[in-house]
Amino acid sequence: MAGIVAATSQPREKKARMDSKTETLPPAELTLGPLARDLSFASRALRAHLRGHNSRVFEEHDVPSGGIALLSLIGLNPGVSQKDLAGAVVLKKSALTKLVNEMETTGLIERRKGAGDRRYNAVHLTTKGQRLFDAVMPDIIALQDQLLAPLSAQERKTYFDLTWRLIAHLEQQPA
Repeated sequence: MAGIVAATSQPREKKARMDSKTETLPPAELTLGPLARDLSFASRALRAHLRGHNSRVFEEHDVPSGGIALLSLIGLNPGVSQKDLAGAVVLKKSALTKLVNEMETTGLIERRKGAGDRRYNAVHLTTKGQRLFDAVMPDIIALQDQLLAPLSAQERKTYFDLTWRLIAHLEQQPA
């Protein structure tokens, strides 16, 4: 992603075999044209950066990718259905089932059949899952503060208000 935003590009280092010296190249300045305002391009670039930052927390707490979101949603919504979880984390049912199975196997969550509808799986945190949720949330909050550091409190509020409004709009549109 280096060089996408010319104003903040840092010099790239290139290892060269020239007399065992490291050659510093000037930043690559790319003209983005319409991509500078392309939602898919910008969100993909943001997601690529976030993935690296998030992976540290996942590894530190030994949680699979996507697991922290599920822990959070289940911890805040005990008894939530798998169907509602899939919608909230925007995963296909098969991908969510795989993640839920993995988290159930490791003892973090449990599924309980609904009393009125045996097809309904109510998902709950186990004691182990609750402990992990309690341990990981301070790290997630600290990471979010670090990631959002360049934005003021009002800018953060505006960013999330606009993002959720856009998500709500897109949910109403055919894909």
